[in-house]
Amino acid sequence: MKKTNLLILAVFFIATVLMSCGQKGGSSDNAGSPKEKLDGKWKIVNATGEYADMNKGTTYTFEGVTKFSTKLGIIESKGNIAAISDSSFTVKFEGMQNDFNYTYRFDGNNLIIEPLNSGQVFTLEKQ
Repeated sequence: MKKTNLLILAVFFIATVLMSCGQKGGSSDNAGSPKEKLDGKWKIVNATGEYADMNKGTTYTFEGVTKFSTKLGIIESKGNIAAISDSSFTVKFEGMQNDFNYTYRFDGNNLIIEPLNSGQVFTLEKQ
């Protein structure tokens, strides 16, 4: 039972870290604030840090500035964006007590996300 709970928690954490959104082929030069550029679906194409290979392929979906989800395979985590700025966001996932904090920036057409205090860095492409 403990192994199952640990596995579920690990998968949830990984899914949480792998956000993606936006339109495919989007450009960082598009008009709009960084918050508006986040909107949509993003996919992790490169990851560094712990469990890097497990995070590749995870999609992050931003719906406006209020809804957020991550999905890898059949595992999906949904939550609400509790706070968002031009360089960071905080997510409160359903069924979780703690908030998850991320920093983000754009590098050309890619979105770079770093879950705080994780040592991980994800490069996402708009889908």
